[in-house]
Amino acid sequence: MLTHPFKPRIPKKATKLLVGTLPPDEVQFYFSNSSNTRLWDILTAIKNGDNYVGSGGNNLSGEEKVEILKELKIGICDIIYTYERDEFHSTKDIHINPKSYNDLVKLALDNNIEELLFVYQSALKWFIHSLKKIEPIRLKQIGVKYKVGRQEEINIQGKIIKCTLLPSPLNRGRKDETLAFKLRTYRKFILEE
Repeated sequence: MLTHPFKPRIPKKATKLLVGTLPPDEVQFYFSNSSNTRLWDILTAIKNGDNYVGSGGNNLSGEEKVEILKELKIGICDIIYTYERDEFHSTKDIHINPKSYNDLVKLALDNNIEELLFVYQSALKWFIHSLKKIEPIRLKQIGVKYKVGRQEEINIQGKIIKCTLLPSPLNRGRKDETLAFKLRTYRKFILEE
């Protein structure tokens, strides 16, 4: 059994938390494995006020990425905590056999997080499953589908936490999910525009 290689990164003034699934093995920071992963390009464009998505964001240092998170007042973490992987170098969520989840509710409560922003549908599915407090299951066992946008609000100990699904930050995506669309959607929910 393996343990997630990174701790959640949550700046002090963060009110939102970007949530992924699990990085491929042997990467140095969240969403840094490939130029096809455009999260840091999208976040850099939002930070700079650009209306286009540049490239090379995955090559930023961990310190530069943490500064972007601080400036945008967002944290980052993944839903999977311990796991096994069917194929060691796979980046596909279907190859993940989750053994335990990160406790996103506790992270939200402990860090004054008001909204969870899921960057993959699979992260949202596993999070909703984690609320049942039962054994983690493989992705293919969760048949629910979600559309991009605000999903629901959960009330935990009197605190309302919004849950939102963002479009995948990968180059590939659903039809009509261009980089311009992804930038607009991320900006809308990160900056509340």
